[in-house]
Amino acid sequence: MLLELRNVTVEYGRLKAARDVSLEMDEGSIVTLLGVNGAGKTTLFKTISGLIRPSMGSIWFRDTRIDKKSPEDILRLGIAQVPEGRHLFPHMTVLENLNLGAYSRNDKVGIQKSRQSILETFPVIEEKGGVKAGTLSGGQQQLLAIARALMAEPKLLLLDEPAQGLAPLVIKEIEHRIKSINERGITVGLIEHNVRLALGLSQKVYIIYNGEMVFTGSPSDLTKDGYAQKIYLGA
Repeated sequence: MLLELRNVTVEYGRLKAARDVSLEMDEGSIVTLLGVNGAGKTTLFKTISGLIRPSMGSIWFRDTRIDKKSPEDILRLGIAQVPEGRHLFPHMTVLENLNLGAYSRNDKVGIQKSRQSILETFPVIEEKGGVKAGTLSGGQQQLLAIARALMAEPKLLLLDEPAQGLAPLVIKEIEHRIKSINERGITVGLIEHNVRLALGLSQKVYIIYNGEMVFTGSPSDLTKDGYAQKIYLGA
């Protein structure tokens, strides 16, 4: 088991954004979290990354409890996140944005190897290296955000809505990249509203509704579960 959430509750004042949530991600898998807007998906990813502290429950990464650790410590352990909206620095160059992904590392030789590998994997980043990140297309910005996260050499990569607002051909490219990343042995946690993309990539699916986990199973289980589909569709 790579990651485990045990009965996690997250509160914003009196609002419980997540209630008694348990979740598991096996090493080397792709796991998708589905749910309507406001269901609590992004809250859970931020909690895993240490940006939010749970009020109850615990989070374990391999054999280490991480729910009381700082975001920097969690990143160094091997969990990187690409947030919804990419959060690039638009007035910095593409390569400057990429290099920021290694800020938690101090192994100069290793960083150089990672950078070279990423530039070979994402040739558009090298081609556009000197331009401002804000001038890139939406798809190019998403690839840069993913590449920046990979500079941290994560064992678990959390992707929040990587296909949001992208054209179908670009979504195909994102899908290919996610598969390639996973084939390198990196576990992927995915939040995605594009159901075809999500179910086509994943081995396990969770559905969260009003902060509560209401379904756990394989993509084929979901297609057979009428109740789960209604919950996900908000019907």
